[in-house]
Amino acid sequence: MIEWLKGLIVEGPFPPRRAVIFRSLLVVCIVLSTAIAMIDTVPDIWTPHQRLVQIVGGLLLAVLTADYVLRLIVAGSARAEDESGGAAILRYALSPYGIFDFMAVVPFLVGEAFSLTPDIETVFGILRFLKLARYSPALETLGVVVLHELRPLLAALFIMLLLAISASTMLYFAERTVNPGFSSVPNAMWWAIITLSTLGYGDVVPSTPVGKLLGSVVAVLGLCMFALPASILASGFSEEMRRQNFVSTWHLVAKVPFFARLQANQIAEIAGLLKLSRAIKGEVLMREGDTGECMYFIVSGQVEVKGKAGTFILKNGDFFGEIALIERCPRTATVKAASRCQLLILDARDFHKFVAHDHALLEVIWETARQRMAMDPSAPVLHDYPGDTKA
Repeated sequence: MIEWLKGLIVEGPFPPRRAVIFRSLLVVCIVLSTAIAMIDTVPDIWTPHQRLVQIVGGLLLAVLTADYVLRLIVAGSARAEDESGGAAILRYALSPYGIFDFMAVVPFLVGEAFSLTPDIETVFGILRFLKLARYSPALETLGVVVLHELRPLLAALFIMLLLAISASTMLYFAERTVNPGFSSVPNAMWWAIITLSTLGYGDVVPSTPVGKLLGSVVAVLGLCMFALPASILASGFSEEMRRQNFVSTWHLVAKVPFFARLQANQIAEIAGLLKLSRAIKGEVLMREGDTGECMYFIVSGQVEVKGKAGTFILKNGDFFGEIALIERCPRTATVKAASRCQLLILDARDFHKFVAHDHALLEVIWETARQRMAMDPSAPVLHDYPGDTKA
């Protein structure tokens, strides 16, 4: 029973069907409950349908409560060997996602028991939207980027504060006698921040020639200043995405038995050449007669190969598409996904670069190609590869 429940909240690129359904239900409940909390701030909006809204809100709360309880149960059952069930549950409850799940449910249950104010219910109702962070890798990646780039971001923040203080001080001395908006440095700080951020509300503006000159300089500095943290985040985000893609491909390459003999440096090299692809059941991956531009390695799932030699199934660890690359001829079979698949793709140019440095791997590919072409009498004759010792 616990294993079935675990399947409801399992993460990953190919979760079971029940997990997909449960995740979709949760997303709908989160969006609806957040929308209700926001619309509820409009006075008397629910007056004609108050009872219906209460029923819908109760059902949404029941689903989110069930999700929280389920995650507590699964956290307790998935504890480490040297960890108690209570410690595992506490570890989940104090994690960021655990806190988001708590805020989405418990304040409302407490509110039903102790009649909390509507404002508190509104705040926590809108905070429910944070539960969607679990299903948004981009938000998680952004958090990692901010942590990694914290020092340069803090340095940019310091420079921004320095400019704001300097600009507000200069405008204070230039405008204090003629402009009430600059009667003190704190008052001038509002103008400096609005100008440096390039918003320019226009509620406070310099009026003297010196003030206008200084204001022009501050406005130009603002254009440059706020580009700095944006560029830091953009470069950090790009680097993090590249790192995640490399790590993901690395682990997938290591899972393929064909690459089991490779050393760490060789895996790193091939991981830089392979591209990850996913296919759904029934998707055609290549057709007989097409130009061969790449070969495929199956990480998970199964594919159906159909050609003149018959129909057969390839599964985890197998590869296909190599004949067209070796012989530089059209595809000799049609291949489609028999289930959801994770595939690693090696294009023709990288294929020849890869096999040129490892004749042992090339021999395995060559022998497999020979066996498959021997099954097909109409297939072209496969020439020996350089260094082949066989006749």
